[in-house]
Order: sequence, then C-alpha cells, then structure tokens
Amino acid sequence: MSTFVKGTYYDGVTSRPWEAGVRVDVTNTLEVEVDGARFHWPLAHAGMQWERNARQLRLTFGEHPRKVLLVEDELFINSFVERMRSVGRHGVHDRLMGVARKGPVLFFVLVLVFMGAAYVWLLPWATERLVLLAPTSLDEKLGDAAFGQMSLGMDEDTARSARLQAFGDRLALSPSFPLTYHVVNEDQVNAFALPGGHIVVHTGILNAMDSSGELAALLAHEGTHVEERHSTRMMARSLSSYLFISLLVGDVSALMGVVAENADKVRNLGYGRALESEADAQGMERMAASGVDPHGMVALLHLLESEAQDMPEGLSFLSSHPLTNERIAAAEEKAKALRRTGSPDAELERLFQALKEPK
Repeated sequence: MSTFVKGTYYDGVTSRPWEAGVRVDVTNTLEVEVDGARFHWPLAHAGMQWERNARQLRLTFGEHPRKVLLVEDELFINSFVERMRSVGRHGVHDRLMGVARKGPVLFFVLVLVFMGAAYVWLLPWATERLVLLAPTSLDEKLGDAAFGQMSLGMDEDTARSARLQAFGDRLALSPSFPLTYHVVNEDQVNAFALPGGHIVVHTGILNAMDSSGELAALLAHEGTHVEERHSTRMMARSLSSYLFISLLVGDVSALMGVVAENADKVRNLGYGRALESEADAQGMERMAASGVDPHGMVALLHLLESEAQDMPEGLSFLSSHPLTNERIAAAEEKAKALRRTGSPDAELERLFQALKEPK
C-alpha cells in the first residue's frame, strides 16, 4: 500500500472534515497526509482502534481528543485488514465472524442471549421512553380503553361511586388529569389507578377503613400514580411487546385495541419501591395542601399491614403496591415534616360516613 488513497480526517477538536491521503508503509505504520502535514500511526500502537462495515473503514488514534479517519477504498480496506491481522489486531466485526466460524453453535447461543436480553430489558425501557414522549392525552385514551373493557366484569356501586367522586373532588390530587372514581363491590382489599384518571376502589378496602384520612391517603396515593404517569409507564412496560411498534408508528387505534385486549394485565400493574415511595410522599404533600392531615397515609399503611396479616386472600393491593418497614418509616417522617393548614373538612367526614353506610 505504497500509494496514497483518499480518506476523510477529523482532528477531534472541530467537526470539520478534512480531505486526507492515506497509506501503510513497509514498517506497518499508517501514514496520513492532511493539508500539507503528515502523521504516522503505528498499527501495533495501543491507541490505534479500527472497525469496518460493508463499505467503510473507521480508524481512531491517540488520546482525547481522538483523531478519526474514514476510508472507503475497497482495496485499501482489504489490505489494511490483512495487515492488522498480521500484527494480531482484530476489529469487532472480525472477532464476531471468527467466533461464528470457529463455534457456530456458541455464536448462535450468544445471539439468542443478546436477543433475549433485549426483549426482557431493552424493549420495556424503550417502550416506556416512547410513552413519556407522547402527549398526556394518550394516557386518557389508554385508561378509557382499559376501563371500558374491564368494567364489563365489574359490579360497580354507582351511588357510592358518586359519593366517592364528591369526596375526591374536594382534594387537589392530580392537576393534569380529571380523576374519575369508581366503587366496585368486591371483598378483595384492593384499589388501583389506570392511566389518565380512572381510580377503582374495592369495597373490601373501603369497608376496612376507620377514618376519612385513610381514604384521602388512598386516593392521594393513586392520584399521584396518575399525575406522575406511573400507571402509564408500568402499562408500557407490561405490554411492551405489543405496544412498541404501535407507539413507534403512532397507530393510536392499534394501541387502544391492545390495551382493551389486555385489560386484566393492566388491572394488576405492579410498581417498584421507588414509585411507591414517590406516590406516598407526593400524595402526602397534596393531602397537606388540601388541608388533610398527612398522618392519614401512615394510618393507611398500618391498615394495609394488618390486613396482610389477617386476610391473606386480600393481598392483591400489596402484590402491586409493595409494603416495607422502610416505606412506613418514611411516611412517618414525612408526616412529621408536613404541617396541615386549616381545620378538618367536615364535608369530607360526612361523605366518608355516607360511603361507609351505603344507602
């Protein structure tokens, strides 16, 4: 390779491309000529890195800022690759092909492992990111589609739902979304929030409560899941294999169809500890801003703890909202730090009692 071939050179300082001449001399040194100056890059140097694809060779050299050289001459690329192999320097492309040639079964297994890892970890993450880039109006459409399907199998108490709606409307729980509350006749100790604003409360958890503060805490917690788009993010992760392409191409009708068909999965969306802690803390802040004692959140968590011990069959809420001693301790500290303003809301208490005694 005694003849110079054309290349494109970047000095690592600016984004300006420079036309360069490139060749490899008899001492296995890359010689680069740029704007009248010449540089020498030994092929065996640890600072020399190279990769290639079907049409281009990419070389980098030196410490930060690293210099970059691009060459598209096919004869030069083939000759360069042979030279690098002779000095024991293989690029990623050649290493992978070497593995494939020497151990096709191993290579196939590695590809499967990579694809599996991408499916398990990368796809849910990518789908969640796509959802967060979408406008919040998508949350409401997703939640409506899910609730429309799951409501077919629900025994909703419309009278108690109306009283719960009045109770929730007195609290500022989700500034970005209109919250719609539903009371469902179900002994299971459970409640859940759907993207965009539907909050479902089972009579099992409602009847176990002793104070309006506990109910305010439950709605504040679930309202935070809606407001901070936790429900939407977890839905995206849970249904990532179905939603990704629809989100990518913006096919809203397909999205609604997928969510409706998988409503049962949406009902039991699970939250991690970080999101649960955030829902507790921000929910308590909204309780305090609404004039409700944030200690109601502490009481709610203790109630759930006791229900978990006394009613093993009612663990659905805790399966999707993990409860830990650290979470309770954090709520206690948060309640001490927050100060409730104003007098207790008598109307909240009246509505709570009406909810406890359905008419």
